[in-house]
Amino acid sequence: MTEVRTRFAPSPTGFQHMGGFRTAFFAWLLAKHHGGKFLLRIEDTDRERTVPGAIRFIIEELGWFGIQIDEGPSRAELRALGEDWDGAPDVGGPCGPYVQSHRLPRYKEVAEQLIATGFAYRCDCTPEMLERERLEQMARKESPGYSGYCRTRNVSADAKHIVRFKIPQRRSVTFHDAIRGRVHWETVPLRDTVLLKSDGFPTYHLAAMVDDHDMKITHVLRGIEWLSSAPIHLLLYEALGWEPPVFAHLPVVNGPDGKKLSKRTGAAKSSELREKGFLPEAVLNYVSLIGWAPGQGSDQEVFTRDELIAQFSLNGMNEASGVFDPVKLEWMNGLYIRKLELSDFIKRAEPFLKAANLELPAELFAAIAPHVQERVKMLTEIAPMVDFLAERPLERQMDAMFQKGMDAAKAREVLTRSIAALEVLEDFSVAGIDQVLRGVATELGLKAGPAFVVLRIAVTGKTVTPPLFESFAVLGKDRVLSRLRETLNLIPGSN
Repeated sequence: MTEVRTRFAPSPTGFQHMGGFRTAFFAWLLAKHHGGKFLLRIEDTDRERTVPGAIRFIIEELGWFGIQIDEGPSRAELRALGEDWDGAPDVGGPCGPYVQSHRLPRYKEVAEQLIATGFAYRCDCTPEMLERERLEQMARKESPGYSGYCRTRNVSADAKHIVRFKIPQRRSVTFHDAIRGRVHWETVPLRDTVLLKSDGFPTYHLAAMVDDHDMKITHVLRGIEWLSSAPIHLLLYEALGWEPPVFAHLPVVNGPDGKKLSKRTGAAKSSELREKGFLPEAVLNYVSLIGWAPGQGSDQEVFTRDELIAQFSLNGMNEASGVFDPVKLEWMNGLYIRKLELSDFIKRAEPFLKAANLELPAELFAAIAPHVQERVKMLTEIAPMVDFLAERPLERQMDAMFQKGMDAAKAREVLTRSIAALEVLEDFSVAGIDQVLRGVATELGLKAGPAFVVLRIAVTGKTVTPPLFESFAVLGKDRVLSRLRETLNLIPGSN
């Protein structure tokens, strides 16, 4: 079998959202499944809309997801774009350059070849002429499109011009889409599309086809919005005498509101997910399941990287659109957090504790970490759960203490009896704390739940924390007693 070569070819006109990265995931999975190569190509021909930093963002985020680029822009190419930075990769490869703005002579060469063979022509129609033509067509209730005025005019190469593809009329096109099967057009839906602009920059139709051929791409995975352009691309391959790659047009990714994810609709960026405490392996897993399934009869949802690579196939792609559901992603992220080795969980938690300005002795956090790991869905939830361990004044949710039959008098009794019981407790372990505090509730004729809410708020400040007795044991006897006494003085009616 020919080496499978796929590519991710983003345009740096904005920062990629998760719908865009899903294309990269699928292309990478397909290449790795077949032991092939995954390429990164930068399609930067839309110079006016290029956003500084967008290329760096793409490369760094692919690295965060653990996706290795086998061929892509060299350090010199990045530097020429003004996108060099400390730690920037120097990938390169045998089919470079991998930045379209560095390949302009090649596009001109192919455009001239198409002109010479009669498949393209120069056009010097002005924007005013094209607009007038469009308005006249609309007045006649015709579908607007270029009339082909310059097809036989032999416009001089010295004149300011664009190059148009001479699309054959009354020509049907059929091809096999790797996801959708047989796709057929009775006529090509576009008219003599532009291949090369007057400034020498190519349109997507020319540049992507030339690059895919030159870079030996075997499978092109792209969004369904490009399906209508497929006839033009197939005819270009035919005109050039090149074998086209396998095309696979991916289903749309919608948000929970049913609208397509896009840069303009505020779709989540991977950097935002990272800042919220999502794990890259969880995001990779979840996003890879939007539009793909491992096979009939399988309900597996959680995959390791190796499992995704081993099981991925275009045969598992669904034609229907999928939904990016943040709630489902949170659930999956929680599963991944719980599967981490404790040392790995502690390491990944560190930057989030730092971001929350929470400095805890390493041994203190290590002691509470196993109980936190079982309860969080995102790494940003860690700091609020353990901030009671810090050496700083505690802000307590006092109003939450007086609920479910718990008034100020009963709360004072719970605190007074608990202080007395813990003061004489020699074994300040989870088991010892559990025994004496349950005994306090029983002696007072109270249910354990409301009594423990009083103690939890007194010592941690809030109602949601790691397990109560484990939290007491980690905090230590002296600090627990100090906080219980402090809270007792805050309750109305206390002496």
